[in-house]
Amino acid sequence: MPLRNIRIRTMGKLLLILMFIAAVGACSESSQPSKQEAAPSPENRLAELQKKADAGDADAQFKLGLIYGKGDGVPKDAAKAAEWMQKAAAQGNADAQNTLGLIYVIGEGVQKDAAKAVEWWQKAAAQGNADALNNLGFIYDKGDDGVPRDAAKAVEWYQKAAAQGNADAQLRLGKMYYIGEGVPKDAAKAVEWYQKAAAQGNAVGQYSLGWMYYEGEGVPKNAAKAVEWYQKAAAQGNAVGQYLLGSMYLVGKGVPKDAAKAAEWWQKAAAQGNADAQLRLGMMYKYGYVGVPKNAAKAFEWYQKAAAQGDAYAQSSLGDIYIKGDGVPKDWVLAYAWFNLAAAQGNKNMKEIRDLLINQLSSAQRAEAERLSSNWKLGQVLRREGETASGSNATPGKKAAGTAFVVSKQGHAITNYHVVAECKELRVQGRSELIQLITRDEVSDLALLKMPGEWRAAAALAPDPASLRQGQDIVVFGFPLDSVLSSGGNLTPGVVSAITGLGNNSNQIQITAPIQPGSSGSPVMNKKGHVVGVVSMKLSDAAMAKYTGSLPQNVNFAVSGQTLKAFMDANRVPYKSGWSFLSWEKSLADLGDESRKWTTVVECWR
Repeated sequence: MPLRNIRIRTMGKLLLILMFIAAVGACSESSQPSKQEAAPSPENRLAELQKKADAGDADAQFKLGLIYGKGDGVPKDAAKAAEWMQKAAAQGNADAQNTLGLIYVIGEGVQKDAAKAVEWWQKAAAQGNADALNNLGFIYDKGDDGVPRDAAKAVEWYQKAAAQGNADAQLRLGKMYYIGEGVPKDAAKAVEWYQKAAAQGNAVGQYSLGWMYYEGEGVPKNAAKAVEWYQKAAAQGNAVGQYLLGSMYLVGKGVPKDAAKAAEWWQKAAAQGNADAQLRLGMMYKYGYVGVPKNAAKAFEWYQKAAAQGDAYAQSSLGDIYIKGDGVPKDWVLAYAWFNLAAAQGNKNMKEIRDLLINQLSSAQRAEAERLSSNWKLGQVLRREGETASGSNATPGKKAAGTAFVVSKQGHAITNYHVVAECKELRVQGRSELIQLITRDEVSDLALLKMPGEWRAAAALAPDPASLRQGQDIVVFGFPLDSVLSSGGNLTPGVVSAITGLGNNSNQIQITAPIQPGSSGSPVMNKKGHVVGVVSMKLSDAAMAKYTGSLPQNVNFAVSGQTLKAFMDANRVPYKSGWSFLSWEKSLADLGDESRKWTTVVECWR
């Protein structure tokens, strides 16, 4: 039941989010130069900030702490970040006191000390800092070393933060009333607080309120109202909201019954790593629905994704697929291993099926199956030694090429699903080493690669991909026509012509920058050099001329930055985000020079 399992953000994620919010709030007004002034270089701005901080300016000390914590314009240094936060906090800067509390609860640059965190949050809370009030509620809600869990205290702090309009606190206060922790259980009160959070655009509050309408808890049952709130959460890209909305379409509650629409919303949620949606997609493709025909390969793919996240039903479904050889070769070892993992979660039926499989295995096969399941870790798919994606022994040859761009110094890179979909091997142009395909997602048209060797440079994702606007200038850098046009890559400027793609697809944006075959997978950047999308497709001139009677002009599409971010988050990619504080718009020449360092040709061999 979704509301009984609301995933409150971890303190680590909360730290990063609050640091971004604090940085934007503290710096956005004061740090922008006037149009008449030449923009100072990042080095000069940093030197000026350092000078003010050394002179005792608390605001500058706070900002400098943020910069070292983020590693923007300087090497990331958690100890220096903590040191500058200490200086600002000691002078009474409430934002610094709140952030210092987060630093202590995480233990970055200082020894982890939850009691110290509480001490600093209390100082910030005494000044009315709503984030600190909320953080105090959170730590008493969950408990930590040196801070015993105390639901009544959590409610007390949540109420103070909620009264100031803090949407997170309003959401959490609603949860406390819903489950009856720290306060008497009261569904009507829960609804009241969920409504306040939802009205501020809090996506979790929105789908939580939708669930209350669906269940008729605290409000009369109203499927149409449930759908309304699910839609609001889903429109913000919230995976749970998308999953719940898809579920309403499947059964036809609050909306006309439409399995294809259900699949569409589940695909959006599944692309963000929602295991429930991945499981349901696996089931849809296994059994088939109106508008969603059976597809054994897709069923297997989605079951694998859910199973890798530990879903017992998906694990047992993979076991069943290997028993029957449904779209894959029969494999009793993998069947036993998957059922063994599912049985370990306490399901009696799955244990009985696993035990029946023993008769199909030799002692060596059973030992292999036991080893596979015992070595399994969250996020992994079981594979036997020597297993390959293709049974063909034919020597592969180069068949096609696309573009990829590196997003971490460990060599993680992004390209399109359709660039790698039919490839037996992937290579960097001009090199013999193979590129590892980590994962791919057909719905979002994204693939995650691991490049050979180490990379000194990597792309930076736009800090707020959702803020992209229609008409905004963008630049594409890639290797069209397999480097025939230029071995050094091509830089093409354009604008964002629409913030949705073909058929109002919210996973895409439409751009005017010209693209050619080979551009697929190219980064789409804003004028600061931050990635805001990934080139995906262009409309066929011939097809559109036949359909509309005219040739399309620069009708090209890219995977949106929000979809890219969700894909990388779901796969735990250690990417970096750009930051506006020390970032300025760059010339096209500079953008080309920078992107050339982390963009490359990917060759498809098969």
